[in-house]
Amino acid sequence: MRKTWVLVVLALWVGACSANADPTTTSAATTNTPATTTTVPATTTTAAATTTTAAETATTSTTTTSTTTSTTTPATVCPVSPPLPPGTVTFATVGGDFDGDGNEDGMLTYQAATDVWRLRVVFADGGGADSLIAEGEDFAPPRPIGGFDVDGDGAEEVFVTVGSGASTVQIGFYDVAACVATRITESGVAAVFSVGASIGQVSGISCPGDGSINRNFAQYIDDDVYEGGFAPYLLEGSVLTAFPGDGAGFDAAEAFALAVLDCGDLALP
Repeated sequence: MRKTWVLVVLALWVGACSANADPTTTSAATTNTPATTTTVPATTTTAAATTTTAAETATTSTTTTSTTTSTTTPATVCPVSPPLPPGTVTFATVGGDFDGDGNEDGMLTYQAATDVWRLRVVFADGGGADSLIAEGEDFAPPRPIGGFDVDGDGAEEVFVTVGSGASTVQIGFYDVAACVATRITESGVAAVFSVGASIGQVSGISCPGDGSINRNFAQYIDDDVYEGGFAPYLLEGSVLTAFPGDGAGFDAAEAFALAVLDCGDLALP
């Protein structure tokens, strides 16, 4: 009986030990590695919105209102000429725009003292300019002819007779500027051009309107043959300068046709 109990106890102990022993099938140890949650910080790349506000090159058209200050120089007002004394010998006044202001002026010749002749220009605004023509006993009374713009400056030069010959009339010229009438010269002396004709000599004046004045001339050669031409003079201010001219041959009719004053509407008195 006692032997049987011992065997039972032994069998229970062996069973208990078998239950605690490692099983033959080794279960791979499941290593639960804690999930490493690597929280990568969200790199919020805020692309700095480079808002290139194209500096609106608003080309603001600046309207420059040009205030033009008128700098027109007022016309020169010339002093009034004194009244002519009683007994003055005068020749008829003729017209012309001698100061270039677009208004018609007047011009006359007069003798206020013995053997002294003068030119007077009377401007449209009432002023005047006087100039000596000549003095002396043997002097033909000068006559006013009129005006023609020889040099193209807008003001007409004064034409006046300053002498005469057997078959010619001598003409002098004046330039009017700044209230003064100045005798036009050539080679340092008062310029005198002749208009007229004889059998042996022909002379005249022509104004082509290009800033010059021509001395026309022809000389008798033989049997209805004349030789001559045109001698041009350039007018600058109150000075005439001679330039080479053109020579030509003429018959008598052609030569005598040169004996004229051919400057606009001017005519010999």
